[in-house]
Amino acid sequence: MFQVRFDEATYLTLGVGTFTVVAFFLMERAGRRRLLLTGFVSIAVCNLLMTIVDSVLHLVPELSCLQVLVLFCLISAYELGPGPISWFIAAELFDQPSRPIAMAFTSMLNWGGKFVLALLFPPLLKVCGAYVYLLFMTVALLAFALTWIRLPETKGRTFDDIAEEFRGAEGIPLNNKTGFNTFT
Repeated sequence: MFQVRFDEATYLTLGVGTFTVVAFFLMERAGRRRLLLTGFVSIAVCNLLMTIVDSVLHLVPELSCLQVLVLFCLISAYELGPGPISWFIAAELFDQPSRPIAMAFTSMLNWGGKFVLALLFPPLLKVCGAYVYLLFMTVALLAFALTWIRLPETKGRTFDDIAEEFRGAEGIPLNNKTGFNTFT
């Protein structure tokens, strides 16, 4: 697993980091929803490719470079989609009184998810082997489906427009509760 050594790891890190800057400029052009959907599909495809490459790596050791390239693409897909957009989307979906708690909850989910992933990946890799990436692919596809079904585009729209769209959505209870004034 990951036998390749990079003497120039700094350049790889800088390369991945530039995708966050690219996403910043793409958000206003392409829209948050489209970038999220593209990011989730790209993550799913990269995880499938990681499963395939890791499964045959013992037969074709030369594929280790391809494995690193797919990992680079996987991280880049995260940096183009779910990485930066998760910080913006909560601020655009909630009104001012409820925005701080929404941002805190989003931050907790973001960092908590990364923490859980870092804790669970090594044992899951031992148990599942190369097929662990199929689990991550499934999560990415579920996130894609949830985004496709429930998340509206927020680009160029006011909070009131977005709230009105949620009010018209069936199956989403929008009960205004004391202390959490969502969509008032």
